[in-house]
Amino acid sequence: MNEARVEHRSLLLVALLFIGFSLLGFVLQGCQNGSSSSENESLASVTNREATPALAQDATREESITPTPTATSSLTNVYQPVWGTFPPPSIDPATPIPPPLTDIELSDEILVWILLGTDSEPPFAGRTQAIHLLFIHPRFSKASLMSIPGNLYVYIPGYTMQRLNTAYALGGIETLRETLAYNFGITPSRFVLAHPGDFQWLVDDIGTIDVTVFYPMPQACGGIHAGQVTMDGSMALCYASYLEGMDEVSRMSRQQQLLQVIFRKLTHDGNLTLLPLLYASYEGWVKTDLSLLELMAHIPLALKLADPDRISYYMIGEDQFDLWEVPGYSQAQVLLPDQESIKALLQQAIDDVMVPAPLTNQVQTLEAQLTNAFLATAAITSTCTPTETSTPELTATGPTQTPTLTPTPTPQGYP
Repeated sequence: MNEARVEHRSLLLVALLFIGFSLLGFVLQGCQNGSSSSENESLASVTNREATPALAQDATREESITPTPTATSSLTNVYQPVWGTFPPPSIDPATPIPPPLTDIELSDEILVWILLGTDSEPPFAGRTQAIHLLFIHPRFSKASLMSIPGNLYVYIPGYTMQRLNTAYALGGIETLRETLAYNFGITPSRFVLAHPGDFQWLVDDIGTIDVTVFYPMPQACGGIHAGQVTMDGSMALCYASYLEGMDEVSRMSRQQQLLQVIFRKLTHDGNLTLLPLLYASYEGWVKTDLSLLELMAHIPLALKLADPDRISYYMIGEDQFDLWEVPGYSQAQVLLPDQESIKALLQQAIDDVMVPAPLTNQVQTLEAQLTNAFLATAAITSTCTPTETSTPELTATGPTQTPTLTPTPTPQGYP
């Protein structure tokens, strides 16, 4: 009886244990399924959160990729080269290329000429160590002369950043005109280029010049003292071309001084009657696109410009550039231009010729001197005209004598 109870109790315990393990398994499975579903929900929510910005970014990206007229124009402007419509450089520049100088206000009435002096004799081009822009207003009879240092470091279109004085040697007057148009916003319509011998000849042909030297130059040209100095062609050439270090400002001042003295001597005492003879003498040596007829037509204007204070003088000086050493082993120094300062100075020189001013009585004096010189020359020419005479018969009694021609000395370097 007791054994039966014990066996029945054991079976009941086993059944309870089985039921307990079964319930525990269901509970565990339910917890596991719950955690899996919650994890899936969490992963789904995270995925949705991550996918939503991505889709938004893709949509935004598609909108940004979609071109609009404004976006296209802005992209075009970003990739526009700094040199614009000018020829691109063929050599990498030593310093960044500046943009072209623009917005110079220049009236159509103003003539723009360029006066150049090279340091080499023909047929070599050489460097232009004298560069002078000339603005002329014929109706107002006024002019401005702007001197530019040759060592100014500028962009030469189609080449690279280089000294301005090399532009003519690299491509002639057209390259120089394009260089001036890029860096100064000015394109000269006429040019005159003189070699050293041409300048020396001119001073000798007009009979020396008297120059007031403000600072003595004992180390140059055999020594030049301060005060009034009478210069022949050789000394005037040395005075105009001498350069001490990088002091181009002093050299430009001396060149302007000589141009004033030479112009004054040509326009006084009727010396402009020599113009046809001088033009014929230098034709083939001096390079220019000015014809003799054009120069003769400007004689009345030249007499008016000889009136005091009709010509203003400017120069690109120390306020318009900085001294800079070119990278590399050469240690060469150049002058980096300040574009805004140069633009302001150019505009001032141009505006100056736009202000009318009355002429003095000196113009009438110069006109009278020129008229008297012309009449005197015409009288001499008519007196010296040979008349027809009978030709004597020649006999063979002896050798015929021929006149001996003494050659005219030419400056060194001329053929």
